[in-house]
Amino acid sequence: MCISMKHANPIDAAFGKVSITPPINDVYPDFFFKPRGVLDDIFARIAVIQANESPALIIAVDTLGIGIAEIAELEDALTNATGVPSNRILITSSHSHSAPILCPIDLYGGFSPYFDGMCARVIQLATELLTQLEPMTLSCGKSMADFNVNRRLITAQGNCAMLPNPDGVVDKNVPVLACYREDGALMGIFFSYCCHPTILLGPKISGDYPGQAQLALEARHRGTTALYLPGVFGNVRPSLVGENGGFRGGTPSDAMRCGSELADAVDNALKVLEPVPVETIQTWRLMRPLPLGHPPSRTELNAVISQAVKSAQANEDNPASWQDGYQLAMRGWAQQVRLEQVEERVPKTVNYTFARWDIGDVCWMTFSGEFFLEYALYAQELLGADRTWTLGYTQGCQTYVPTAVALSEGGYEPNAYKRWKQSATFAPPVEEAVKAAIRELAEMV
Repeated sequence: MCISMKHANPIDAAFGKVSITPPINDVYPDFFFKPRGVLDDIFARIAVIQANESPALIIAVDTLGIGIAEIAELEDALTNATGVPSNRILITSSHSHSAPILCPIDLYGGFSPYFDGMCARVIQLATELLTQLEPMTLSCGKSMADFNVNRRLITAQGNCAMLPNPDGVVDKNVPVLACYREDGALMGIFFSYCCHPTILLGPKISGDYPGQAQLALEARHRGTTALYLPGVFGNVRPSLVGENGGFRGGTPSDAMRCGSELADAVDNALKVLEPVPVETIQTWRLMRPLPLGHPPSRTELNAVISQAVKSAQANEDNPASWQDGYQLAMRGWAQQVRLEQVEERVPKTVNYTFARWDIGDVCWMTFSGEFFLEYALYAQELLGADRTWTLGYTQGCQTYVPTAVALSEGGYEPNAYKRWKQSATFAPPVEEAVKAAIRELAEMV
């Protein structure tokens, strides 16, 4: 489809991608599994968009996540190499659980020779793309995909279980932003979807359904770079339901099917595009403290340590690397919290990053952690759902940020903070703190 230059202000843009499939620098990064080959190659995809001689970088990486410190280092290196200020650099991770772990979770971490090599490739590509800018136009559209479901179900006993909840909050929209060259050639596609990429957990390296969707779109539209931008899906996952009514494990064919369905949705959106006039690209970024609850008591910490020791002893004859690592991480977390208490430096807040990008009248609002979908819907309500995108796992990967109701319900997500080395769960006022940051960004002009 060709979008006439007469109906949209031209911008300058360039797109490209570079492989980050391990090894890099002869090193493999961390995974939740021992890699046994590659199901599909993984990439860092980059777009440079410039309006009024002010470029912006958008970097979409096929990884589980990139940590806050790792993001800061990559941003600084990009700014030094390109001159683009950090607030005009958007770095997001697909959150595939079959991709490299580049953030501090359990015993894993991001900094490594692999990370250094990946950064070098990203910086080189970004630098090259800044010299390849050419006039293009932007258009937006929207479609739907139907393979996601809310994953928090309150049982008859009043407990919150990770089970399919067809009545729970979910977002099936697939927003699309397409970039066309003057001759009508489709050069770049931005698209998003609200669903955890947890179809696969190894043993082969994969971008999961987002990686499959990107590859499918690039095969269908030769010469195009497709960038998946993750939605806000802390409490949403693929609807793969087993015979017992619970979630079943996914297969490579499931990932390919869902990736193809998402690519089909993007293609459907490409048929109903509307032009996006872009006079400027405006960006804002906030770092705001979110309140923590009371730190765990000595009794609670002792229970965590006791469970970790018992689990390690039970697995002595049949060690499982991920589970053993998790239990060691829990012991390390308990030690960290005890030391904070002894030294009287128990944190009362933790910082999260919020940002807003206005590309013409298309607004992207981003969050640095695993936020619940309710926050995204609140942002869309304030700014208008038609052309507002909400993105998680952007400018860093941190723990789940639940709503006040979810905190009271319990379940996996409100208690996962230990895995991310956060000293305590969030306090109920966290919901208002997040919404206040959203309102602050919504009022920016």
